[in-house]
Amino acid sequence: MANIKINSLPYLTALCASLVAAPLVMAASAEPPQFSIETLPTYVVVSTRTPLSPDRVSPSINYISVDEMDQWQDRRVMDALSRQTGLALSQNGATGSVGSLFIRGTESRHTAILLDGRRLNPGLANLFSLEHLTVDNLNSIQVQRGASSVQYGSSGIGGVIDLRTRSGFDSAKQGHLEGEYGSHSSKRGAASFTHAEAKWALSFEASALSTENERENDTYERLSITQKFDYKLNNTLSLELIGRYTDADKDFPGSVANPSSFANGETEDWLLSPGIRYATDELSAHFFYSRSEFDFSGVNDFGGPFPFENSVDSDELSLQVDVSLSDNVLLTGGANYRKDMPQSSNDIAFDTKFEQTGGFLQLIAPVSETLELRGRVRADHFSEYSNVLIGNVEVIYTFEQSQTSIFTSLANSYSPPTAQDIIFDGDPTTPVDPEKSVSREIGVRKKFEDPRLEIEMLYFRNDIEDLIVFEFDPNTFVSDGFNEEKALTEGVETSVTYQATDNLFFQGSYTYLTAENNSSGERLARRPRHTIQGAVDIQATEEIRFGLQATSYVDRVGFQGAPLKDFILVNLSATWNLSDDVALFARANNLFDKEYELSAGFPALGRAGYLGLRYSF
Repeated sequence: MANIKINSLPYLTALCASLVAAPLVMAASAEPPQFSIETLPTYVVVSTRTPLSPDRVSPSINYISVDEMDQWQDRRVMDALSRQTGLALSQNGATGSVGSLFIRGTESRHTAILLDGRRLNPGLANLFSLEHLTVDNLNSIQVQRGASSVQYGSSGIGGVIDLRTRSGFDSAKQGHLEGEYGSHSSKRGAASFTHAEAKWALSFEASALSTENERENDTYERLSITQKFDYKLNNTLSLELIGRYTDADKDFPGSVANPSSFANGETEDWLLSPGIRYATDELSAHFFYSRSEFDFSGVNDFGGPFPFENSVDSDELSLQVDVSLSDNVLLTGGANYRKDMPQSSNDIAFDTKFEQTGGFLQLIAPVSETLELRGRVRADHFSEYSNVLIGNVEVIYTFEQSQTSIFTSLANSYSPPTAQDIIFDGDPTTPVDPEKSVSREIGVRKKFEDPRLEIEMLYFRNDIEDLIVFEFDPNTFVSDGFNEEKALTEGVETSVTYQATDNLFFQGSYTYLTAENNSSGERLARRPRHTIQGAVDIQATEEIRFGLQATSYVDRVGFQGAPLKDFILVNLSATWNLSDDVALFARANNLFDKEYELSAGFPALGRAGYLGLRYSF
């Protein structure tokens, strides 16, 4: 395998600037960890692109706080998403293998992944290298389940995931060093720090992982760096610089039926984005430019070594303006421009630039203390396929005395063809256009003060049209892509959170899903009909905290309807604060050594244990 390296000059420059402030935090002491459970933060951004208080957030929102990620010792974004209502994950094997995410039964390409509102590089297949995304330097992960194209544009049929970075202005001076060792020769190290002065603030975290996994030719190495720099010009104007870098090497063992002893690949992916913010009580504006590059090179096994390369270079410009029309009414407008430049060794003559220009308007208008209306409209122009005009409406009604809220929405959404769809379309006489959907949902949230209990239930339905399919002609050896099929994803999501005592917390969820191709009548692969999740979090003593979580997928099918076995996966985590500065942590994944596959033919890891030490300063 190739050695992990940093060879991108723009990101290295930003990294060096970040490291200048490192010595300033070496003498700062960390506060002792405090036990607290937050089901929602003080504000949520992902739903409307503007801060909302918790009681105004739909049950369609998943909010994962940094406290929760620390408690469960999440290392990857996939780890954090695996506990969430309405989400199902799939992976072609062990750590580092290609990952897929199905929100409410939709395709992986139907969900966009953002970093502080910036679209991460989607690669050729619009999969965003989910398997390599870490939780380094994140303050939260916010998920919008369901249609989100009006707010965020492309790839919004399934939803959107926004990774929110830490700001040094919101953190005490702190830093940490940690090391971890575990099963399959797994070794991980991480370092972070935050620092703030009157006018500027910096947050930074880097981590490196190496593991051999279980199968032959299955090793994985990854380096990840995430940083944010803020500078206040005055009381209303500020600058920001956000960056993320990943370098990952992965061997590909192939399926059990068709193993490979040499297939491998290296992924290098970086994003660098400067921005400027203006904010007063009546008006705010946010503008940013984002540059990202994704490069993948590897050797596949098609009966012998088959080298290949692909890359996507992306530029994005975005402007959002929020205007307070009154004390309660907020008007938001925005525009964006994006250019993706893909290349692939599968078609070295391919030289198409995909450009998108769009704009949206959003009105949030509380009619009374109990009724709130939200309406949005968006138009997008594409250089390579037909334009899109969409909208949505959302209604929220609250029964204050019973602490019950009802949420309902109707929305259009779309997902344009991926670069891979265009490159591998051998017949340009039948061009492909964006996939479209109509989404409906209605949900209810009920709170109880004593005991501290919250229950959410939601019904959803997505009618998807113009799904892109490929047909292979054995006579011409040409694959023709076109819009033809229809799909339906429909179901019910329920969740319960219960704070039994100050030191004992329970949560659970159940999702029932119907996901099928309406054109063929077949079920969509790898989506469980039943997803059951539960967790208990216990503060045993002032120094010791541990948790147990379980996830079960029931009634799945693989490709061409092949059945996939049901499973129950149980994970255990524990943290022991030896002092104010030193913590010992351990976890056991797949505690009962369950044999299961998230993707047919690619077994997941068996029981694995990890032990680590963290020093905070």
